[in-house]
Amino acid sequence: MKRVAEEFRGAELGDPRRAARLLKVAASMAEEPGASFPERLDEGELEGAYRFFSSVWVDLDAILAPHVAATWRRASQDDVTLALHDTTTISFRAQGAREGIPASSRGAQQFLAHATLAVCGDETRRPHGVLGLSTHLLEHDEDVHARWRKQVQAVAAHPDARAVVHVMDREADDYALLAFLLGGGHRFIIRAQYDRRLGERGSMRQALGLIPIADTRQVELSARVNRRGLSKQSRIHPPREARQTTLAFSATQIAIPRPPSAPADTPASLSLHVVRVWEVDPPEGEKPIEWLLLTSEPISTHGEILRVIDWYRARWVIEEFFKALKTGCAYEKRQLETFHALRNALALFAPLAWQLLLLRTEAQHRPRTPASVVLGEDHIAVLRAAGRRPLPPQPSTSDVLLAIAALGGHLRRNGEPGWLVLGRGLEKLEVLTAGWCLRKSSETSDQS
Repeated sequence: MKRVAEEFRGAELGDPRRAARLLKVAASMAEEPGASFPERLDEGELEGAYRFFSSVWVDLDAILAPHVAATWRRASQDDVTLALHDTTTISFRAQGAREGIPASSRGAQQFLAHATLAVCGDETRRPHGVLGLSTHLLEHDEDVHARWRKQVQAVAAHPDARAVVHVMDREADDYALLAFLLGGGHRFIIRAQYDRRLGERGSMRQALGLIPIADTRQVELSARVNRRGLSKQSRIHPPREARQTTLAFSATQIAIPRPPSAPADTPASLSLHVVRVWEVDPPEGEKPIEWLLLTSEPISTHGEILRVIDWYRARWVIEEFFKALKTGCAYEKRQLETFHALRNALALFAPLAWQLLLLRTEAQHRPRTPASVVLGEDHIAVLRAAGRRPLPPQPSTSDVLLAIAALGGHLRRNGEPGWLVLGRGLEKLEVLTAGWCLRKSSETSDQS
């Protein structure tokens, strides 16, 4: 990978030795994101890394700050940047006691990680990096929408936030949060969880049912596997076969009255736009696709409605980011003994997960981009010399992605490579590249 360790340069940790330690650990783990600390660090480095993560002078925000600044620099080139917000559950096995994290009823120790990922608003959905990251213990997570508000505020405080659209899933459907977004002039798209009542117009779904279909679109729905042991997720996102289907869409302006559960200091009603997307003729036995998207964005034309839909569809990129973090970087396997240390390690691995995601995104959406955008010269030389797939004279990002996946055991007939084989392939590539560079260094010394 490119020099992802540079994403941490300039971290203000109160002591230059701590900053140097961060760069050293980041550079080592960037070479094999899925490896354990003992596999990548020698005895002295390992002890130093554990001290670093456990230090009271080190925290998540300070470690991540240089990467956030770099993310803004990349995003500032966009006409529109999508700020994708979402929460994931970080889970550690019951074995071992991690100080500061309560155990669940099944013995596992869990906390929530809430992230904001910057993604280009065009069709490439190129990820620029993390704009915000916070952690929350489940037993203390009483106001679940407070974390959404805080990260919106943090993003909005940046001078380039004028071109940002906040994209959120159903958990963000909260009257007070909607009032906060509208009151602050923030641009947003939120998938509705509730079919709210609109007075004489009935519910949102009923009101939209009276609006003529604006248009239809043929789309390919990807397959969704059954997630064992995750009953809530399986209910929200049931398994399905891949299929081509027809989606219809319509849009209107609505006024949502304040529900009894909302704070009394919020407005009596909120005026916003809503877009409905639904599957016209779903297969028998399949749950039909339907979205109700609450938004501040204009909906006067078909193009504006489609833009809202496409920007919401980009939300899936943050799900891939979490997969890169958990599978590609093996974050949930980290052997650290305190919540504080794990938070600091999360700040280290989040930019590494972004780099993995960038590699795959470039290969998918800009497959002809030169491989040098995501890999160094030595990595490309090693793939050419020792890879299982031959590289052309001028390899593209797609070429090197498949070559790396092949090192991890991926067969082209199996379709797009997943995070597991990519992680394995990167590990092998880095080991081979380390030997390659050592040999080059030895040859240079012999000639001097």
